[in-house]
Amino acid sequence: MDKLLHCECGFEVRDDDEGQFVARVQRHARDVHGMQLSAEEVLQLAFRAELDEAVWQQRLGDQTAGDEP
Repeated sequence: MDKLLHCECGFEVRDDDEGQFVARVQRHARDVHGMQLSAEEVLQLAFRAELDEAVWQQRLGDQTAGDEP
């Protein structure tokens, strides 16, 4: 399953290989933002992003369901 993360600076990473995903996020965080992230921290960020996306999708679905006759 693809992991996806959007950075506030506009950077986006998507990869179905967890190791590659973590490495790409760590490299971006270090090179662009001067942050050192552990693999666990990267995966926690990705998990939170998945939860946030699920909540938004549910809210959008709830809103459009209320519009049906």
